[in-house]
Amino acid sequence: MKNRRPSTVTIAAVLLALLGLQSLAFPLYVSEGVPAFVVYTNVVFGVAGIIAAAGLWALKRWAGWATIVLCVLAIVSAAPGIAGAPTVLLQVLAATGILGSVLIILLVALPSSRRAHA
Repeated sequence: MKNRRPSTVTIAAVLLALLGLQSLAFPLYVSEGVPAFVVYTNVVFGVAGIIAAAGLWALKRWAGWATIVLCVLAIVSAAPGIAGAPTVLLQVLAATGILGSVLIILLVALPSSRRAHA
């Protein structure tokens, strides 16, 4: 049986799962000065990211839009962390989250990915 999942969807699903795991691990990196709301938001994004990655992997119709919405929300929530995070590690994590989210949006928006979820 031939695999119908385009490589762009596979890469997006793997990246989204990795970013989800990074968000779930965020409480391990937290130091003083990070509001509890930010920690809880990252955990929620982590769980939602892993669910959306599973949907992408399974080529569920809802997964494409859910991924785009989740990545846009992740970009908006991580942007203040680039300059405002209390440690360099947290600034780097914010930047990688933003770059990863942008890449995932681009991969999911490609025509081959859209056709796979149609």
